[in-house]
Amino acid sequence: MHVNPQLPINPNIALWLERRASIQADQEAIVYWHAGDTCERWTYRQLHEATLRMSAWMLQAGIAPGDRVAFLDYNDSRFVIVMFAAARIGAIFVPLNFRLSATEIANTMQDCGARVLIYGAEFESMKIDAASHCDCTQFVRSSRDGRDEFHAIIANDAVEIPSMKECEWNDTAWLLYTSGSTGQPKGVMLSHGNVFWNALNIILIQGGFDHDRVLISAPLFHAAPIATFMECFLRGARIHLERSFDAERMLHRLAKEKIALVAGVPAMYKLMAAHDAFDSTALPELRAIIVGGAPVPEALIEQYQRRGIAVIQRYGLTEASPLVTALSPSAPAEKRMTAGLPPLFSQIRITNSNGGEAMPDEIGEIESNGPNIMQGYWKRSAETSEVIHDGWLRSGDLGKIDADGYLTVAGRRKDMIISGGENIYATEVEARLIENPAILETAVIGIPDAKWGEAVCAIVSRKPGYALDRAGVLAHLQGRLARYKQPAHVIFIDSLPKNGAGKIDKLRLKREHGVGGVKPLS
Repeated sequence: MHVNPQLPINPNIALWLERRASIQADQEAIVYWHAGDTCERWTYRQLHEATLRMSAWMLQAGIAPGDRVAFLDYNDSRFVIVMFAAARIGAIFVPLNFRLSATEIANTMQDCGARVLIYGAEFESMKIDAASHCDCTQFVRSSRDGRDEFHAIIANDAVEIPSMKECEWNDTAWLLYTSGSTGQPKGVMLSHGNVFWNALNIILIQGGFDHDRVLISAPLFHAAPIATFMECFLRGARIHLERSFDAERMLHRLAKEKIALVAGVPAMYKLMAAHDAFDSTALPELRAIIVGGAPVPEALIEQYQRRGIAVIQRYGLTEASPLVTALSPSAPAEKRMTAGLPPLFSQIRITNSNGGEAMPDEIGEIESNGPNIMQGYWKRSAETSEVIHDGWLRSGDLGKIDADGYLTVAGRRKDMIISGGENIYATEVEARLIENPAILETAVIGIPDAKWGEAVCAIVSRKPGYALDRAGVLAHLQGRLARYKQPAHVIFIDSLPKNGAGKIDKLRLKREHGVGGVKPLS
């Protein structure tokens, strides 16, 4: 188990809310947008009071330190209240992926041994199905109209408020489930110390946006959005939460609410930049966008920088809480297409096939070390031992570090394509493809080839309103990518499938278009 540095303070993340409520009680903490311009606005004082009452109910319901508290709903204030309430009594918060099936939800709840499920009314049928397939017996329903058990709990001011649980730095705060590349969900145990050091790392490498307005639309059950939330919360920001993404609504929200910082993925920013209202929408307050999860086209970076909006690129893993490296907007221009540098309290290295440390610019496996590295996989000690050795986390990603310490990610080790004896990295091909203004998303896989062993296959989703064929794809790659790396097959589909983590599901693409799947169409 990874050991965090010990400091003489209570590392309980619920203390963050308690302190903010005492320092800036009446400042907005969270603005949750339901639909259109309908929202709930919560101050730090209101959020803290609701959290205290929820934590009191949890103790009365028999929830003990170390017990798992599951949550199933969209982004909103209830997510935050349950998260901090669980932490306050030393319980473990388990945010569930609402995109999963009822069976998958039940399996996750059974795996973690959830004592209680707090869920949104929109997921009533999923809760009923899940309840019949797992051992959880306590359920708390929450609805938009406020006439439910959840709101009765947080409105009850006649309860005895529990004291803050004294935690150790290694005590688990969250259990985040990730499918990884195997498709088998694993619970990643992130401690109070992991969450703190990750937030501090982000603040130090990113710079200050104290008390600014921040917008998050990606689901908080993912590591990156919840980490962004916590980093912003630690700084006392005003955090706007959207339940889903829509380009037009997002532009409207950024302008009207004077948002200074927004977090998302490249596809989101591409859709915003391609919208008719992008150039005409005044965004004087928007200072930076945070982007990660996929390669970022250089042209997209330039589109935002031309408007005076800095682009902060991040690379990470759920197992690293999740920040591994970040690229500062002030980095030299020639480093713009790298994944940046590790933050102050973390390290990275590249190991070669022999297990030794690689030379500069030598491709190998990316490893990370620091107080942000997970405690392990829930009930999977053998799998934990496979990925953590001597405190170093094996990422499963390939990459290289240049002489200046900047990391370039080459892609998943399992996604490397060997064609005619040449190693081809899917991420490199994807990065060149996504520069095509007509492409919204793309995934590159290897498929069996009688002559070359494997052939490169690009699966492409076009942007709305754009026409693009195979010839156009290949023409764009001329001069940008070596001939042997260019796709032998190009498949166009309406949208790329996503797995439970919201990432492009390459396992499914390989089944459908590669080994054992349909014959690719050129």
